[in-house]
Amino acid sequence: MKQHDLFVGLMMMLSSCALAQNDPLPDLEELLSQQLNQLPSNTQSSAGSRIERSSSDSMAVTHVITDKDIRQFNLQSLADILAMFVGITTRDNSSFIYLGARGIGRPGDFNSRFLFLLDGTRMNENLLDAGLLGYENFVDVGLIERVEYSPGASAALYGNNALLGVINIVTKTSSKLRGLNTALSVTNDETHHGRITAGFRSQGGADSWFSLSGSKLRDIDFPVPGAPAELLAWQQLNKESSSRAMFSHQSGSFQFQAAASRRQRSFPDGFSVLRSSAPEMGTPELETLDNEAFFVALTFDDTISQDIEAYFHISTHGNDLIRNVPLTLPDGGLEFVRPMNSGRWSNLDGQLVFLGVEDHELMLGIDFQKDHRQEFSSRSSIPSEFNFEQKSNENRYGLYVQDLWRITPKFKFQWALRYDNSDFSSERWSPSFTAKYSFTPDHHLLLRHSRAFRVANFLERNANSVFDEPNPKNETIDYNELSLVQRWSDSLSSFATFYYANIDNLIHQDFFRPIYFNPPPIRSHGAEIGADKRWSNGMSLIASTAIQRSRLRGGFGIANSPEFIGKLRFSLPLGRSGFTLSLSSYAVSKRRTFDSRLPGFASHDVNVNWQNEHNLFIALGVRNITDKEIFDITDDGFVPYLQRRRQVHLSLNWSWGND
Repeated sequence: MKQHDLFVGLMMMLSSCALAQNDPLPDLEELLSQQLNQLPSNTQSSAGSRIERSSSDSMAVTHVITDKDIRQFNLQSLADILAMFVGITTRDNSSFIYLGARGIGRPGDFNSRFLFLLDGTRMNENLLDAGLLGYENFVDVGLIERVEYSPGASAALYGNNALLGVINIVTKTSSKLRGLNTALSVTNDETHHGRITAGFRSQGGADSWFSLSGSKLRDIDFPVPGAPAELLAWQQLNKESSSRAMFSHQSGSFQFQAAASRRQRSFPDGFSVLRSSAPEMGTPELETLDNEAFFVALTFDDTISQDIEAYFHISTHGNDLIRNVPLTLPDGGLEFVRPMNSGRWSNLDGQLVFLGVEDHELMLGIDFQKDHRQEFSSRSSIPSEFNFEQKSNENRYGLYVQDLWRITPKFKFQWALRYDNSDFSSERWSPSFTAKYSFTPDHHLLLRHSRAFRVANFLERNANSVFDEPNPKNETIDYNELSLVQRWSDSLSSFATFYYANIDNLIHQDFFRPIYFNPPPIRSHGAEIGADKRWSNGMSLIASTAIQRSRLRGGFGIANSPEFIGKLRFSLPLGRSGFTLSLSSYAVSKRRTFDSRLPGFASHDVNVNWQNEHNLFIALGVRNITDKEIFDITDDGFVPYLQRRRQVHLSLNWSWGND
């Protein structure tokens, strides 16, 4: 499908949504027997403002994927969920999943330009500032109540990493997880996943749940196109397993959370396979990856007086990644090199919201991160140059203030200012200004200007020091946005966002040496448009399109920056049978790489779900139903990786004892 055809088709579909007339309202019997068919009203979100607000009072455009969406489209990972959002692209090399947005998807950035939160707890780790999106993420999708995505620069409240947007994962309470819940899923390509969750709510109101889950992926396709037959013969050794445990307890104003995850990945070493000229060889050497992570968090959130709301949070985290890489020596011998990344850090956050001044909502906050351990090391008995160790500890802190001024019932103005400093970077000031005018309670215009930053992480600093190169400068973005958010009726809404950004010092890895540098400034601008339409029979249609353009100074394009991204979600209850048909489509225009262009593509997923009185849910679906070959660049090499081909999946979710 050509880019022009994709664009025209989606714009026509959006237009038809906006012009559609409401169907007659169903009678009482239909209301009782059908799914909710109206748009959510005044939904709560916190990603855009750091405190939970209703959508009518929010000063930022925030997109939400709910538990219902996750089940209906049979989404299996955080990456699947994020791929539903307007303007976001995902890329997978079977070892790590990368995000791109707003025309920025630099290879190998480990998602460090997004800030990831879990119920408000910062989840970016402290070595690469990475965000994990696959089965190694702490949260099984069955535990997620909603995922919030607030695009654009948000450092004025959140500090480092909130360059392209803030992603907040909100977990369920025992009102949905009470009793026992089990989930199983299998696919035709040997992927198996299982989860069991137990939840309890005491008579005193305390809310607790505990969850265990695990996944196994076997016989994983090699993502490199044209893999040699000698390597394909050992594809059964290309596999992965992961396990997760999470506990949550909430009593009154306090919430305690703890989670741990482990991911083990192994695949045949291509060099050990190809170096053998024997017609038959033994089992090839395996390269392995072992990732273990944990966190423990305690949060207090309450109103401490008539005019003061308080939030305090403390957490401690750990993340260890160990690789085992076979190395062939000049004499034909074999040695294993064991690189390791190890991080330990703690976060402390606090904020007070003052409501005592008429027409103002004033927020003061502080956050502090203590890096107890930042370590890269490599161990090998020989040769000596493969042995190294780099360690450091760092303190990072930020102070911020925000004031929401309700000037008139229709006009609001919000400003925020944040100061950040750390041991290895200069001080930074991040301002933000937002004006919101409400033509009616359902039609809003927002104007926003903000600045955000990302400091060079531990890897980027220390890699340069090895080669006596200066550290790369901090990334900064000056961001401007205009948004129209409109609710035309109880069943139809739309949004349109237009943005322009100047990005300086975007850190990039050199193609020929493992060092990092700052390329010329980047100018990025674009538009994101979407509509949400519901019908009285439960049918729904959600569509979005992103048109974007990012260029280096001088007019040169940048890698992994498609100029068009279109998405469509459609669902239809099949009568009163309990079955629902769901379709989703995802189209991306061609992208430039360092030395070539990758073709555009359109991928389509189909799901059929069946639910039996809220305790049994079954889903059967096909992803990439046309088996489209999709290639993407994920790191700083020149080889495009083949993305997921056609996949048939069956999922079952069964609950009992939750009445």
